[in-house]
Amino acid sequence: MIFTRLDRSQKEAQNLKRLLVRTDERPLEIAVMAFQAVCMLLLSLKDGQIDAFSVLLGACLPLGTYLGLKLITHFWPVDRAMYLITMFLCALSVILLRAVFSSTLKAKTQAMYLVPGFGSLLIGIGVPRLLNGREAIIKLAMPAFVALMLLPFGFTTASAARSWVNLGAIQFQPSELLKPATVLVLASGFSFGKKFGRWIVYALYGFALCMILLFQRDLGAMLLYFLLICAMFTAGTGKWRLTLIALAAAAGLGALFISISGKVEGFGYIATRIDIWKNPWSGKHEESRQIVQGLMSVSSGGLFGAGLGLSYARKVAVVGSDYIFAAVCEEFGMVFAICVLLLCMTLMLLGMRQAMNARSRFHALLAFGCAFELISQTLLIVGGNLNILPLTGVTLPFVSEGGSSLVGSMLMMGMILGVSSINAQDEYDDLMRLTSGKGVKE
Repeated sequence: MIFTRLDRSQKEAQNLKRLLVRTDERPLEIAVMAFQAVCMLLLSLKDGQIDAFSVLLGACLPLGTYLGLKLITHFWPVDRAMYLITMFLCALSVILLRAVFSSTLKAKTQAMYLVPGFGSLLIGIGVPRLLNGREAIIKLAMPAFVALMLLPFGFTTASAARSWVNLGAIQFQPSELLKPATVLVLASGFSFGKKFGRWIVYALYGFALCMILLFQRDLGAMLLYFLLICAMFTAGTGKWRLTLIALAAAAGLGALFISISGKVEGFGYIATRIDIWKNPWSGKHEESRQIVQGLMSVSSGGLFGAGLGLSYARKVAVVGSDYIFAAVCEEFGMVFAICVLLLCMTLMLLGMRQAMNARSRFHALLAFGCAFELISQTLLIVGGNLNILPLTGVTLPFVSEGGSSLVGSMLMMGMILGVSSINAQDEYDDLMRLTSGKGVKE
């Protein structure tokens, strides 16, 4: 069943209390809720008068975190630390948007996105439980996923990357929503075995998605998809030599493509972006202003930040999505920004732990793929904000502005939590067999 509670008698609970020692998550829960409340209450005085919206969020964010934890743990024995860290990052997004911009519109919109985001988290938890033993049916959805990825060719914006779908007031980015779906497909395909006929169809599916993203000129998403496919292929099949060949070939073709991109229609911006990345201070390109502004924003925060709502991060172009990490640095300081990165790394490590504890190859690959995708996306956007890597335009999971990114990231985190609940259920079954001979009543 998707919705399952652990049915424990008092005697069984006492036995488990001695056998299972878990870290108490209450200090982390209190810290996260206090951070949410204090930041929003401070921002309520940002404009010299009490802002009712900030006061409301100062109450709703902690309450939502608390009630969400109670709701999830009522049905599933999930990893609570992962949930709390995720909610901290989601709240940080709303806090930053309220702090950086004088208008509350962006913060209100992002706060509204938290509702479908939490719903996608619940769906994500249920997915691995629903597909437990039925993962082979995922291949039936592959044509629909490809069709969804092709939608921007018919409904697109005028931006360089044709990756958005515009349907009147509704806008979404299929590549963001399809990341968890792609992890599901690859986890299913690569868990079947090492034989060529078992995995080649799924490798071709991933290659087709990368080619679609290339023609949409969404190279940041294409890079993330390619790295995800390589990582999951290696973890699922163990054929690391093929992975090295694929990476070497991709590196060579990428270098060749960059060298001729200036002569290819629609891809001239790539050569400009590489030139800006090499020397943003030259001033030869108008587009270099964004990187310069971002680097100045990062340095302006110093170690401990300019103060909540006191920075000038709003002067950075597209700061809400592309340069949200620069806003973290300027508002809170480098020490806090490093702590945020450490929390993101902690999420990855906790996700990898769930992958290692999983009893089935499908669940192991599912948790591994979701954790890998989230951390690789984090490193790519942070590297771009610090000018370590060329700016790709991908978002910082849970923190960047936007509904598509939030829903996709929450789906992946939900699937990791779903695997953690299955692992806990399996462990509980084992302990019942060892202690009282009773299993879990489904």
